[in-house]
Parts: sequence; structure tokens; C-alpha cells
Amino acid sequence: MAYIGIQPAEKFTSFATQEFSTSATTSYTLDHAVANENEIALFVNNVRQQPGSGKAYTASGTALTLSAATASTDTMYCIFLGRALQTVVPATNSIKPAMLSLDDGVTITTDDNSDTLTLTSTDIDASSGPKLNYYRNSSTPADSDYIGNTIYVGRNDNSENVNFVSINVQANDVSDGTEDATYIINTMRAGALDQTFNISPSEVVINEDSKAVDFRVESDGNANMLVIDGTNGRFSVGNTAQGSVANPGFTIWDDNSVLIARNGTPLFVGRTADDGTLIELRESNNTEGTIAVSGSTVSYNGFTGTHWSRFSDNSKPTILRGTVLETLDTMVNWYNLEFNDNDGTAQKIPHVLTGSQSAGDKITYDHNGTDYEATIVKEDDVKHMEAKVSTTSEAKNVYGVFNAWDEDGEGYNDFYVASVGTFIVRIHKDETVAKGDLLQSNGDGTAKKQSDDNVKSSTFAKVLSNTKIETYSDGSYIVPCSLMC
Repeated sequence: MAYIGIQPAEKFTSFATQEFSTSATTSYTLDHAVANENEIALFVNNVRQQPGSGKAYTASGTALTLSAATASTDTMYCIFLGRALQTVVPATNSIKPAMLSLDDGVTITTDDNSDTLTLTSTDIDASSGPKLNYYRNSSTPADSDYIGNTIYVGRNDNSENVNFVSINVQANDVSDGTEDATYIINTMRAGALDQTFNISPSEVVINEDSKAVDFRVESDGNANMLVIDGTNGRFSVGNTAQGSVANPGFTIWDDNSVLIARNGTPLFVGRTADDGTLIELRESNNTEGTIAVSGSTVSYNGFTGTHWSRFSDNSKPTILRGTVLETLDTMVNWYNLEFNDNDGTAQKIPHVLTGSQSAGDKITYDHNGTDYEATIVKEDDVKHMEAKVSTTSEAKNVYGVFNAWDEDGEGYNDFYVASVGTFIVRIHKDETVAKGDLLQSNGDGTAKKQSDDNVKSSTFAKVLSNTKIETYSDGSYIVPCSLMC
């Protein structure tokens, strides 16, 4: 049919109608509330009635009142003139942002994997493009307020809704001119949300809740280019099996011990130009020694060369520092338990033989709560001898002097024997020495002055100073010496 004006968006409007079940009454109830009788057209027996007070009917809200009662045989219906029933599709780009106001939130639902919401900008300049603005319009902003939250919700196998990941922004400081905020990513782990990643004004934090979580960075050729082992407290670079010397890489434990392993030179230390110190060795923040370079010469300053040794019975008696020691004809042996763990990593655990155990035996070993079949393997060593306190006067087999026990906790009572370089020597109480004197064993763990100045097979040290560093309870004393074992 012909029409005047703009073509309707989809179809002509239709109006809501209501049919009444009539009876001998003047009062009826409308399905929809109206302001007055002019908002409906009332028909009785298909004859339109005149609205208005003193006329055929009045209406207010849902109350319809007739001026004369109907009969049960009458037909009556009304048309709601103000309730158009029509679906209108707005033209493309006809809805502007200012036309939208959602006070109580909105839910967008899809029943497939298509995009639920797409933000598109056709702006052609170099600005930011589509924007999603989280605006907390608080009249009383305060420090530590959360100003935005994105939550990823899914269901568990008990049909419960779970916040698997949340991204929050917290205003740390809302003071004008000093505003700052923290960006927080929380991840569901073992049934609880943990702070996985934080960016604050002062730092970037991974694993804020201190859980046993690893941090790993891959490079093009190494899946473990940088690894923080959250369970074992290790930091590694390029190490596929952290803490194993059999695998190349760099590892720092949480006790600050360091391991460097490489099929080649593991460590390079160099000065960029001038001569000077390469490495400074400290104790209690006091410099105790250095390694320095001058031209092509490397010097070890404060140098004392030591060797491992052990008493034949693996005992650990009290030994005074500087006590003279002799070698025995038996070698020091070390043993390990070797096996591959569940990760395929080769393990080598120090082991002290018990009972009738010997190299090649297989035993059960508990490693981190798991039992493994381990093989006892003897370490290859060709230079470390067992020792005893010197009992031979002018002994030719002096190994050196006692330095300290090796407290590595491996079960062996190993100790360090100072054999070369500068150290202290324990002198017999009845001996008086001067700088330049040569020393021999006195046969009781102390040293005596050699009778001449000729270096012999029994000569093991030269006195550098007659300064008594310490005097022991038996009267023996220690002085600085140069060792020549």
C-alpha cells in the first residue's frame, strides 16, 4: 500500500489489544496500565465508544470504568493506542556512545565460538585506535582502592563457577600529582588465587605469594635459557639439569653457592685494559687475598697451597693449627652413589663405605623421598695420601702442616694440609727461631730449627718472622713461614 514519509525500518506498527469476558458490571481490569482513557480505543459489540468523563468510559492505571453496565452477551475489546508492537533494526552506525547508558550492567551471550564482543575503530590517524575504558567514578577515592577488574570465569567438575584468572588494578596513591598504581595478575593454583605477576611503581614481582612455582625463559636454541626453580631455590642460565656438573650452564643456589659447567673454559675473568686485581677474596668483608695480573704474569697474593688428607681411621681428633704431618703409603679414597633419577638426570651422591661394602656394589638409596638402585663408584684420584702427625725426627716424608678440617658434610673427616706458599708452623717450646731459619720435623708434631742452611729432603719450611702469632697451652707456638713441601 502507499505511505507518506520515511519508509519504515521493517514493517508497519501494530497495537496491543485486549478482549474482555463481559458480565453485568461497569468495572474491568486492563492488561497494561494507562495514563487515561485516551490511550485506549474501546469497542462494545464492534461499536467504538466515546472516552471521557460523563461519556462511555474512563480509564486510569489498569482500572477501566464504564458509564453503563454491560451484559454477559456483549462482546468487548480495546486497543492500546500507546503500545506499539514492533521490532526495529537501527541503521548501521546510527547508535552513538552518548545514546547508551547501562546502570545495572549488561550480559552478552553467544551459543558458539564466534566473537562475543568486537571493538572496531576506523580512525586513520596514529592514535591508539579502539579503547576500552575502566572508569571508577568514586566521589571519595582512597589509597588502595581497586579501580578495575577483569575476571575469567569457568566451571569446575562440581558445576561451580570458578574465577580461574583475575586481572586487577589497584590505586596505591590517589593524591593529586603523586598518583601511582599496581597491576596485578592472579592465577588459580591448587584451588586458590595466587598473585602471579605484579607491576608496581617500585618493582616488578613474579610469584608474590612465594609458592613453589618455576619461572622459565626460552631462547631460540635452549628451552632453559633462564630458569628460576621455585621448588629447590635455584637460579640457572642455560642449564637443562640444574645443579649437575655433567650439564653445561650456570646455577646459583638459595644458599648463594655457585656452579659453572661447560665443555670448554667455564669461567673467563679479565680486565679491559690496565694491570691490577682480577679476583678479590674476602672473609667478613675483609680482603684476605687476591689474584692479580701484571703484563703476562699472574700473582696469587696471600697464597697458601693445600691438599686434602685423612687419618687412616677416619677420626677427627683435636689438632693444633701448624702441626707437622707425615704422609702414609695409603691413598685417600672417596666413593659416590651413582644413579639416574626419575627425570633422567644423572646423580652423584657422596657415600662412606659401611660394613663389607666395596666399589661396584648396588644398594637402595632414598633420594628426595624416592628409592633408587644406586651403584657404589670409587672416584678417580692419584695424588692424595693419608697422613699422620709426624713422629719421626727430621722426617723426609713431611706432607706439610695442619690447616683446618674440611666441613663439607659428606661423611668423611678430611682435612687440609698446607704444603706450599706462606702459612704458619708450630715450633717446639724449647726452640728459638729467627727469620731465615730452615725447619725440620721434631718428631712430635712440632718443628725444630735445622742445624745448617742447606736445603735437604727433610727441610720443609723457612721462618719468615720470629713473631709469635699464638702460643699453645703446651708451650709450642706458631710463627709465619714459607712452606716448601
